[in-house]
Amino acid sequence: MTDALPLFVYGTLMAGQAQAGLLGALGRRAAQVRGALYRLPAGYPALVADDAGWVHGELVDPPSAPVLALLDTYEGVDEGLYRRIVCDVRVGLRTQPAWAYVMDAAQARRGRRVEDGRWRPVRRR
Repeated sequence: MTDALPLFVYGTLMAGQAQAGLLGALGRRAAQVRGALYRLPAGYPALVADDAGWVHGELVDPPSAPVLALLDTYEGVDEGLYRRIVCDVRVGLRTQPAWAYVMDAAQARRGRRVEDGRWRPVRRR
């Protein structure tokens, strides 16, 4: 059952970020996926699934179905902002399938490419 897959996170859901609490105390480990990372004007990141490079983030232990439903709402899946897809995630030397939230129109939404694929929120003073 695909609902039992882990979740790749790369922005506001990562440990220490604004919405990390949505994933509770689930285990996390460093991971990467193929793709491009964009910073959107609204202040959050978007992953575009392609072969452009590597996006760095965390692989989170499988969330429950209710948590996935909550995350789908948070990520705007029903509104078409993000899609939740299964992708190959690299953890060390191993690759495994996991859920990830991707955006199809990051550039059309005036996203700016984050060349090193590592999310860093902009701190406001």
